Order: sequence, then structure tokens, then C-alpha cells
Amino acid sequence: MDLINHKNLYLGISEKEDGSMKDSLENRLSFFKKIGLDDKIIISAGLVHGNKVLVVDDFYSNQSVEGYDALITSRDDTLLTITIADCLPIYFYDKNKKIIALAHAGWRGVISNIASRVIEVFVNNYKSSPDDIDIFVGPHIRNCHFEIQKDILDKFNESALLRKNNKILVDLSKVVKNQLIELGVNKNNINISDECTHCLENKYFSYRRDRLQGLKTMVAYLGLK
Repeated sequence: MDLINHKNLYLGISEKEDGSMKDSLENRLSFFKKIGLDDKIIISAGLVHGNKVLVVDDFYSNQSVEGYDALITSRDDTLLTITIADCLPIYFYDKNKKIIALAHAGWRGVISNIASRVIEVFVNNYKSSPDDIDIFVGPHIRNCHFEIQKDILDKFNESALLRKNNKILVDLSKVVKNQLIELGVNKNNINISDECTHCLENKYFSYRRDRLQGLKTMVAYLGLK
């Protein structure tokens, strides 16, 4: 599935019909084989809802790395992957230096500025210019359904809030976009999917919608061609 057409990237996300990718290496490998990417070195972030970024240029075998929510590489034989079920999959591509990164951002990752941390690694480790980095935020829970309570209200700028029917709703992708622009990313280089994982019940798993049934997830992936 192509979320955004780019001749230099393998970029996408599995769907509900592909099965849950949570704790299922078999499902993931079957999915990557189906889309023709099983020959890649597949690196998965273990996910802790933090903001740590790992450079995986020296990884030479399929593995999951614990304690990280974002991965970055310059290698074209490597596929970066994360699992998601409402959280934001954020894809990064430095089109000049041919560097890619993939981040998992729930609300905790968003307020801890994980997207900005990824940009800092681009700049510090690869001498990238923020202006050269293209960013795509994939399907995630949109502000039509992402409700918060007053206990974390002070963690979000009022501009990202929507108050409706006695609910407080948050536009997480707007928060991320503003963080990136503050770091020098060109706003025209930031694209955000309008698909809501909560709304599209037949297409995507959603933790907030389905949590009583147990957590099931999609897998998001990014690789260089």
C-alpha cells in the first residue's frame, strides 16, 4: 500500500486484512514477503512511548531493539518498522543525503518531542539540513476521536485543542507539525494523512476503539530503494 508516492522509498502500512502484527513475527514476515520486501534487513523498534532515537547503520540481521521509538539509517538494505494502533507513524527522508527515519508517536511521544529529536539526529549524525527533510505522518487517531481529560490538558497548546460536546479533543499531528516547523523544517515538506484509524474500522486496528478486545496493531515500514 502506497501512502505517498516516492520513487526513492518503500513506504507504507499494513491493514486489518493483513492480520495483527503485535507480537507476531510470523505475520510480519508474511506481510513483507507479500509486498516483496522480505530480502531486507528488518529492524523493529520495541516502543516505550518515549523519545529515544537509534541509529541502525551497523545492524546486519533482523531484530527488534528495545527502549526506542524511532530508528534512522543511511542503508538501502534495511527496512525500518514500528507497530501502531492509533499512534502516529512519522516517516522522514533527507532527499539530498538519502537518509531515512521512522518514528512511533503516541501522545506521550508527541509531548516529549520525539519528532524534533529525530531531526536533531539527522543534523548531528548526518549533517542534514532540516529544510531538506521530507516528512509524512501516516494514518493515526485524528482529533475527531482523540479525547483527553483535564489531568493532561496543560501539556497541550490551546491551538491544538478542539472543545466539542463537553469533550476535549487534541490534534496530535498539528502539535508535531508545529514542533517540526520550529526546528526549521519547511512546512511544505510536511504531509499528513487525513485517515483516522478510529473511524476506518474495516481498514485499521484502533486501540481506543477496540481495546476491550485486546491490542492488535498494524506495522508501518520505511526503506530506501
